[in-house]
Formats: sequence, structure tokens, C-alpha cells
Amino acid sequence: MNISTWNINGIRARQEALGEWIERRQPDIVVLQEVKALESEIPESISGLPGYTKFWNGSSFRKGYSGVGILVGEGCCAELDRELPAFDVENRTIVLHFRDFTLIGTYVPRGDGPGHYAVKLQYLEGLNRYMADLLAGGREIILAGDMNVAHREIDVHRSQNKAGATGLRPEERAAIDAHLSLGLKDIVRDLNPEKRDLFTWWPNWKFARERNLGWRIDCIYLSAGLAEKVSTVAVDLDERSSDHAPVSVEITC
Repeated sequence: MNISTWNINGIRARQEALGEWIERRQPDIVVLQEVKALESEIPESISGLPGYTKFWNGSSFRKGYSGVGILVGEGCCAELDRELPAFDVENRTIVLHFRDFTLIGTYVPRGDGPGHYAVKLQYLEGLNRYMADLLAGGREIILAGDMNVAHREIDVHRSQNKAGATGLRPEERAAIDAHLSLGLKDIVRDLNPEKRDLFTWWPNWKFARERNLGWRIDCIYLSAGLAEKVSTVAVDLDERSSDHAPVSVEITC
């Protein structure tokens, strides 16, 4: 089973690239962030894409803002329940409960500005409590999405690793520590423990991407029972239509 996460940065603007990428990669499940559209505004090229069932938490909070979705291969849809959890804000979360695991798609607030930074920390805390309850009930978990936190210094280019910058602050990184302390595995980093310059997002500066001046903020976290079944992980650096790269894991079922 191949699961991918991708901050698409506008599904209407990126519909052609997304369709081509899905056709090329053939993922079983795709978790999308920053859809920037209501469900009714999803382009027909994506909403009508054959072979997938689509689940959306569209941009009803603010037009053209946030929004998440999950595309599930039709062979994976048996015994599946959809949930929008109580901790969700600004259409940033969608949860699918499969028979053998729960998939949480997330687009964590960036947290720019004092008010929104508080929203970010509250969101991360609510997400943590939600996952703790699932794990206590014996569920396996996949948390996939744009975390908007570079967890460690190795996860951000040294030119941007500035104390106090949003996405690098101690309390944000402590929130990710709290997720991992539940027993989740940051599988891309675990399989590349010392690899530097492994980034998934690049700022819109001139030649920032060409020079790989990036951050690793798009992640897939797995509970232990799933992490031990991972065969490969990948960051698709060839796909450049968004300012984020797709991240994928292959899990042996």
C-alpha cells in the first residue's frame, strides 16, 4: 500500500499536475493539503478521477483558504468511516477510519501572528489528545500532512534556522516531541537519520528551490505496528508544480 501526502497549494491551479502525477505514480491513497476550494469547486478532472473515492473538508472557513482532502483507491475503501474531529479548525483535518488503521490528514496552521500562533499550539495539543485516545483504544495510526514545523535543526537549511522564527520555536518542536512520545515514528527521518538537505518545502525566493534552501515540514508519522511494515519512503523532488514536494511511504500489508 502506497500512501502519499502533498500540499497542493491550490487544487484548481494544480489540477493538471495532480492528475498527471497520480497517473504516473498510481498511489493507493493521497492526502492533500491547502486545497483552497469548497467541495463544489473541486475541478471535474479531480472529482471525477476514475479509480478513487474522494473525501473533502473544503474551504468553508474562508474562501480560497486551507482545505484538505483524501483520495482513496477503490480497492482500499472497504469498512471505511469518515470523521471531522472536534479539534479541527479552519478546515484543516480529515480522518478516515479503515478496518486496520486510522488515517489522519492534517494541515497544521502556520501560526503567523500572535493570535494564529495560539491557534496553532491549541490545534497541535488537540491533535495529540485525539491520537492518544485512538492509541489507547488499540488503533494503529497514520498521521500525514503539512506539519508546518521543522522538528529538528537538520530539518531546515542552515541559512533559515533562525531562533524565534515561526515553525522553529521550542514550543512548536515540543508539540512534535509530544506526538512522537505517543509512540509514533517520523518514518522519513527514521530511515534517513543523518541525511541533511532533505526538504519538502521551499520559500518563494529567487532560486531558493534550485539551491535547496528548504524545510522538511511535510511528514508521515506512523504508529509502531505500521512503521515496522514500511519498505520504502520517498520525497518526490522531480514534482515541482507546488512549492511543496509529495512525500510517500510504501507499507507491506
